[in-house]
Amino acid sequence: MKVTILGSGTAVPSLERNSSGVLVQEEGINTLVDFGYGTLKQLLHLGITYHEIDRIFFTHNHPDHMCDLIPFMFGARYFPSAREKDLEIVAGPGFQKFFDKLMSAFGHWLLPTKYNFHITEIDEGSKNFGSHQVTFKKVRHIEMSRGYRFVNSTGKSLVLSGDTDYCQEMIELGRGADLMILECAMPDGEKIPGHLVPSLAGKLAEEARCKTLCLTHFYPPCDLHAMHETVSALFKGELFLAHDLLEFEL
Repeated sequence: MKVTILGSGTAVPSLERNSSGVLVQEEGINTLVDFGYGTLKQLLHLGITYHEIDRIFFTHNHPDHMCDLIPFMFGARYFPSAREKDLEIVAGPGFQKFFDKLMSAFGHWLLPTKYNFHITEIDEGSKNFGSHQVTFKKVRHIEMSRGYRFVNSTGKSLVLSGDTDYCQEMIELGRGADLMILECAMPDGEKIPGHLVPSLAGKLAEEARCKTLCLTHFYPPCDLHAMHETVSALFKGELFLAHDLLEFEL
């Protein structure tokens, strides 16, 4: 399983960090988890176009996690190279209603010309998607927010929080994971509801006993050196602070 951070940033535009997106590659299948602005161009840097994406999981529907879906679907319509492969979108309860409004807002301009798409709404539980067993739990951000745990055929596990506050559900998802990707939006002392700070991210990861932790989703006030010191004092596994196009092999 190859995991690439497409965007390690936030809603704040940045020349160094695109907004949220992770690419998971396994057995020739390209899976996206979130599709924030700038991530479509990051895929092109990797040689991946709108033809090669097989499935998209959304943690929730905030713009910095989903808005590149719009140019993706717009571009996928057009001659001489319209997308032909069907697309599945997986997200929490309420995404279908949101998606229908999005389609209505753009009229026919996002409608596929040569492929079909299918929305799968999930709540909590587990389901097989291709070569992965995926477990999903509601996490503390907004009502739609879901964290995901991917397990492949060899037992390797990847856990992604999307945006979340400290919560037991995220600890359970991350239990013993080979790689857990957690948001860590703000420094300690500047916490905002629904997001983690370094002390809480380190506490959560240590309680989950994940093997490797990657922090991402950094707002401009974040001092990465200070964050690393805070988290590493709490979490005893391997620690990474994400940058765009950081890769992991599980």
